[in-house]
Amino acid sequence: MRNNYTIKKVNSPFDDTCFFIRNVYKKKALLFDCGRIGGLNNTEILSLRDIFISHAHIDHFYGFDRLLRTFLRSDKKLRFYGPPGFINNVIGKLSGYTWNLVDNYDFELEAYELNSCGKAKIALFKASNYFKPIIYYKDNLEYLSLDDGFKVVYEFFDHSIPVIGYRIKEAIHVNIKKDVLCKYDYVPGPWLTELKARLRSNYLLSDVLEVETKDGKKRVKLGLLADQLVIFKPPQDITFITDFAPTYENYSKAITFASNSYILLIESMFLKKDILHAIDKSHSTTSLSKQIFLESGSKFVHFFHFSSKYEKSKDEFMYCIYKDIDKKII
Repeated sequence: MRNNYTIKKVNSPFDDTCFFIRNVYKKKALLFDCGRIGGLNNTEILSLRDIFISHAHIDHFYGFDRLLRTFLRSDKKLRFYGPPGFINNVIGKLSGYTWNLVDNYDFELEAYELNSCGKAKIALFKASNYFKPIIYYKDNLEYLSLDDGFKVVYEFFDHSIPVIGYRIKEAIHVNIKKDVLCKYDYVPGPWLTELKARLRSNYLLSDVLEVETKDGKKRVKLGLLADQLVIFKPPQDITFITDFAPTYENYSKAITFASNSYILLIESMFLKKDILHAIDKSHSTTSLSKQIFLESGSKFVHFFHFSSKYEKSKDEFMYCIYKDIDKKII
């Protein structure tokens, strides 16, 4: 099956966390975390609309200023998502500058502060209003709706502070077998677009759709149209989990959250022999992250966020990570 994702690993896995993500079915790109982002050019940055921040430690968030600088003269809106307290982090960043000459700028920045209760505190910052926050709230936010039919679900992990894992969810892929339309006397038209939309939603096989045929319009059951014309392909979800303590609760949550992902991006900071250091720093180990990948049933994996202490023995460290699963690495 074709890989729908292009993942740019902006930095070395021993460096700050940042993944630039594109999907063939999504018009705009997104980021998982924004540590050092010097590896991104301005064209790539301006293609972004959504930035998913796991937590506001400096190695996951200090690229914010580069994003702000690049977007400032644009007419776009950039959305950030983060854990409790995140809006104060954004306010702190913005308050570090003087904004008296931006009232004719159109740029807007929106910060979502998520919590484990499925609610969000949201702050809208407009350049035209000198980035003074406009606060509002959303309830029952079980998932985040993105453009182009994508949505994001999220889970909280313990890192001595709350840290968010994110999962990008595609809709099921509905492909029309156009070469068989003539076989059933169907005539191509807008009804094919409606058919695909109906089949992506909660439909009943007995539901009917008005279709165009060589003999005029007819009403045909969706179940029959699906059998005749459609190839369904499963969605390719991508899950991002970083900075979590090696606890049983985090382990269980991660397996469930990443279940059957197409791609799992997961931190792997310390070797198993350094488990006491991992516990002290609230980070995962290579063996724990490998086990989460295997137990989750994810198809592919990329490990990252390695401790710099292993750079001098990089070959040994990489061997410990990729042993036995090298064919499943992205």
